[in-house]
Amino acid sequence: MNYQIRVEDAPSRQLAVARGASSRAELSRTILKLLDKVWPVLRRQQVKTGHNVVVYFGGLEHIEAGVEVFGDFVDAGDVCHSQTPAGPAVTTAHWGEYSEMAGAYAALARWCAVNGRQQTGTSWEVYGDWADDPQQRRTDIYLLLTS
Repeated sequence: MNYQIRVEDAPSRQLAVARGASSRAELSRTILKLLDKVWPVLRRQQVKTGHNVVVYFGGLEHIEAGVEVFGDFVDAGDVCHSQTPAGPAVTTAHWGEYSEMAGAYAALARWCAVNGRQQTGTSWEVYGDWADDPQQRRTDIYLLLTS
């Protein structure tokens, strides 16, 4: 896949999240389990929502899976306020199966190496609207860069 890479000054996105850790083999199940904690809280509180977002803080040992929120909500149980980092980020859009995003991450890492940009270790994925056809599924991937 040919990835279009760009650098942007990423704004923070306000999130409602649940925190966890995972292994590569369990990642998709872990994300769904965490999102299954967040969505009922937001529905009960009738919060205006956006896309699902997963933030990785240096790997799979510390992740936050949640939902963009456009309004206030009350922390409940494992669900709390968070946000994506703000600052310089390299980003690309992946179209297709979620299990095939490694190519997008590799393209971003290559771009950083070629352009002499350093990653902080924090990254996030913003999942577009669901489509039955995997080729219509968009995921925007961001790697936070040092200044």
